[in-house]
Amino acid sequence: MAEHPADSALAQLELTLENHQQWAESLVAGILANTPPSDDNLVPGAHMLCDFGKWYYSQTHSSVLTEQPLFTTLEKKHRALHDTARRLLMAPAGTEKAEAYRLFSGASSDMALHIRNLVQALLTNELTTDALTGVPNRRQMDEQLEDAIYAANNVLGAPACLSLADLDHFKRINDTYGHAVGDEVLKAFSQLLITSMRDTDRIYRYGGEEFLIFMNHVDLERAESILDRLREKISRYPLHIDGLPEPLNITVSFGIAQVTQDEALRGLIRRADEALYQAKNGGRNRVCTANNRLAA
Repeated sequence: MAEHPADSALAQLELTLENHQQWAESLVAGILANTPPSDDNLVPGAHMLCDFGKWYYSQTHSSVLTEQPLFTTLEKKHRALHDTARRLLMAPAGTEKAEAYRLFSGASSDMALHIRNLVQALLTNELTTDALTGVPNRRQMDEQLEDAIYAANNVLGAPACLSLADLDHFKRINDTYGHAVGDEVLKAFSQLLITSMRDTDRIYRYGGEEFLIFMNHVDLERAESILDRLREKISRYPLHIDGLPEPLNITVSFGIAQVTQDEALRGLIRRADEALYQAKNGGRNRVCTANNRLAA
């Protein structure tokens, strides 16, 4: 099974957090032992010199991490912790030292809470994103599309369509070239969908070689036209897959259903699936709408 992109980010985050906790414990232990503080802890840019800071500013993080707003705001929490640490190290013994320690302890707890929230956000991403292709999975689809259907009918007051896209003869690709090549084909196809569809369209990996596309502000005729152009583009331009000496030709079949009033998500998917079956049964590499009209 492919490692989820969030797994690596979580492992890095946990390791650097552990190192930073050790740094905080060592700093307090040094104060109690009356050991002179390290110069690295006294300079204004101390937050960039610790192991956590070096990791944070390394610019080698995956988009799974950098796209999280909590990762961006973590810098402020980390800087505040080092500012209070410097104040603690420089404060004279007595009441001022005690107050500085209170601020340092609060900043440390604040940063730890912020990181726990970031970890939770990454775990949520892991549960709702397909590990191989990086697009949302069926779990996230279930959470989002019932609301999207309701909005199309009752808020936007505009047509919307749902399509199922299925790679033709995908088993043959796996049997001929191996599952590693099959995985690369799925990744390449998902990127084609992302770059070809509008930003407002929603794309999900529905299962296996099947993807679901939800399109707002398009009726059945318009959706058919858009997806037929995409189908033709895919059939005309072979994929360049690492490990294969020649580009690989693929084709895709689409089934489309338009959102109707009072129809649940499962019913809409069922109609799109029936249309997809018509496309497959009609020779593949074609678009079929729920009213059984074929385009090829």
